[in-house]
Amino acid sequence: MRGRYLFDASSIIASAVERRFNPLLENYTLQLAGYEIGNYLWREAYLRESINVEELKMLVELFNGILRGMKMIEGQHPSHEIVDLAGRLGLTYYDAAYLYNAKRLNLTLVTEDRRLSEIGGKFVKAIKIDELP
Repeated sequence: MRGRYLFDASSIIASAVERRFNPLLENYTLQLAGYEIGNYLWREAYLRESINVEELKMLVELFNGILRGMKMIEGQHPSHEIVDLAGRLGLTYYDAAYLYNAKRLNLTLVTEDRRLSEIGGKFVKAIKIDELP
């Protein structure tokens, strides 16, 4: 199972919530995922006030540890290919980046994002974390 999946930020968060860390190890994500997860944590702490500052610090460390255990795909941004793909498919640049890299590296895209799964599933295999073996 290792090294065959590209996890987007939504699937990394869902895996952590469900305490399913093993599927993440030695699989791929984008450098972008760290920023998306950081934004999610910021929203939970400062907009929704569902977590306090101490919990926020603990969760930042947890996700940093998770991301360190994953293979990080880096790229030049902005990318013409990703911008074009986003425009053609009506995806955000972020979602198109996950799809582009899953296709480029022949990886299964793991996402909890229904729209990305529906559109991306036309080009690559796209699954949710509960569909992992």
